[in-house]
Amino acid sequence: MERRTFAIWAVGIGLVLGILGNVFFYGRVIGLSFPLFTVLSVIAVLAARPAKQPLSRRNLWPLIPLLFFAAMVAVRADGLINLLNILAVLSLGGLTLFYLPLARALDEDSLLEQVGHTLEAGLELPPHAGREARFAWDWLRERRSRRGGAAASVLRGLMFASPVLVVFVFLLGSADVVFADYVNKAWAGLRQLLGLQMMGDAVPRLLFTLFVAALGTGALGYAWFRRERPVRRRYIAVGSAVSEMPPDEETAAELEAKTKPSVKLGMIETGVILGSVVALFAAFVFIQFAYFFGGQQNISIEGLTYAQYARRGFFELVAVSVLTLGLALWLDRVTVRQERREQLIFRGLCVALVALTTVMLVSASQRMLLYEDAFGFTQLRVYTHVFMHWLGVLFIVFLLALFRVRKNVFSLGSLLVIIGYLGTLNLMNVDLYIADRNIARYRAGQELDIAFLNILSVDAAPAIIPLYTETTDNPAVHDWAGQWLVRKLIALDNLREGDGATVFSANLSRESAWAQLDAARDTLPEYDSSSYWWYQGSYYGYEGSYGGDYRSGWDLVPTPAGGR
Repeated sequence: MERRTFAIWAVGIGLVLGILGNVFFYGRVIGLSFPLFTVLSVIAVLAARPAKQPLSRRNLWPLIPLLFFAAMVAVRADGLINLLNILAVLSLGGLTLFYLPLARALDEDSLLEQVGHTLEAGLELPPHAGREARFAWDWLRERRSRRGGAAASVLRGLMFASPVLVVFVFLLGSADVVFADYVNKAWAGLRQLLGLQMMGDAVPRLLFTLFVAALGTGALGYAWFRRERPVRRRYIAVGSAVSEMPPDEETAAELEAKTKPSVKLGMIETGVILGSVVALFAAFVFIQFAYFFGGQQNISIEGLTYAQYARRGFFELVAVSVLTLGLALWLDRVTVRQERREQLIFRGLCVALVALTTVMLVSASQRMLLYEDAFGFTQLRVYTHVFMHWLGVLFIVFLLALFRVRKNVFSLGSLLVIIGYLGTLNLMNVDLYIADRNIARYRAGQELDIAFLNILSVDAAPAIIPLYTETTDNPAVHDWAGQWLVRKLIALDNLREGDGATVFSANLSRESAWAQLDAARDTLPEYDSSSYWWYQGSYYGYEGSYGGDYRSGWDLVPTPAGGR
C-alpha cells in the first residue's frame, strides 16, 4: 500500500471510530459500548496493517488482558473497578501499539522502559494524526490536479447546496402542512438514529468526534508508519584509520552506558546492609512466632490484650515488604560481585531476606483477617489484602530475577502481577464480597455497619435483598435494606429511561439487579426522601481510619441495637 493511500484509509477509519465514539460515549452511560468499541479499535489497527509492514505476533499477548478488562466494564457496576479497567485498557493499548511492529519482544525490556514506551505511545498519537492528515491532504490535492478536481467539486457543490436546500425546505414546509409533517418525522428519525436529541450540544459533539477520530488516526499511523528516531553514529579508531562502529556493537555500547549504575557498592558494604536488615527481620519474625502466632497466653505487656496486639500493624508490614523489595532490587543493580563466592553470599542474603519478608506478609495477612473479623470489610482493606498475596508472588519473581532465569524476568513478572491483581479484583466482585462478608458477620451476632453498605454499588444487591425479604429481629436493618433497594431501583429506572441510556449502555450487574428489584417492586416500601437515617458517630470509617465528616454526601442509616 502506497504511503499516502494508507493515510487516506487511516483518516477514514479514524473518522468512523470518531462517529462511533460519539454514538457510544457522548452523554451516554458506559456499558457494552466500551468493550464493543475496544474490539472494533483493535480490529481496525490490525486490519489496516500494510502488507510490507512487519507484525510481531509475540507482542500481541497483551490484547488478551486488554479485551478482558474491556469486557468487565460491561459486567461490573463498581465505579472504582471500572475506572481501573479503563485505565488498564488504555495502558495495555499503548504498550501494544509501541511494540506491535518491532522485532524485539516487549517482555525483554525493563519495566521502566515499558512504562516509558506506553507514555510515549499516548503522547505521540496527536502528532501522528496530524501527519496522516497531511499525507491524506497531499493525496487529495494530487488527485484533484490529475482528474480535474471532480471529487473536490462535488464536495464544494454539496457545501453550497446545503444552505439553499435548508431555505427551500423551510419555505415549502410553511406552504404545506403534510410536507412539513414528513420533514419533521424524517428529521426526528435521523436525530434518534444518530443520538442527536439536542442540537444545542452540536459543537461539543463535533469536537468530541474529532478528538476520538484523531486518536484513532494517530494510533494507525503510530503503529505502522511512525518515524523512527535517527541513530547517532559512532566511530572508532583502528590504527591510523577511522571506521564506523558496527550497528550491533554500537547499540550494545549505548545500552551498556545507559544501564551502568551511577552508584556502585562493593560486596562488603552490601553485606553489611543486607546482614543488618536480615538480623532485624529475624528478630521481628522470632517475636511473631513467640507472641502473634503463639496466641494471647504469651502477651505479657500490661494493659495490652491479644486482640489489641493483633489488630494493628498490617499497613506498616505491607509498607516494610514493599520497601524491602525496592531495597533488594537496588542492591542487585549497584552491587559489584567479582567472584563467585560474592555472588553466592549476595544471593543467600537475598533469599533469607525474602523468606523473612514472606513470614511478615503472612503475619500482615493474619492481622488483616483479625481486623476484618472485628470491624468489618471495606474496599481499602479488601484491596490491601489482595495486594498482599500478589506482593508475595512478586517476591517469587524477584528470586527468579536474582538467579537470572531469563533476561528482564522481573519486568515481565511485574506486568503479569499487575494484570493478575486487577483481574482478581474483577473476578471476586469486590462490592458483593464486602456485602456478603459484612452480612455474614451480622448473622453471626456481630455489628453491621449499614452506613458503609450505603456506598456500595448495585453489585451488592444479591447480598442485600435477603436482608429485606427474610425475617429479621432488627427492624432498623430491615427498614434500611428496603430503602437501599428502592433507592437503587429508582436510580436504575432513571438510568434505563434517561437520555444517556441506549442499547449499548447494557451492563450485566445493573441489568441483573434491575430484574431482581423489578420482580420485587410491589413488595418494596415507598421511598421516603424526607427521612434522614442517623448513624452513631460522624465518620463512615472505623476507629478514625477515615478523616472528615462524610455525612453530607450520603443518607445516614441507623445501627443495630448495641452498635458502635
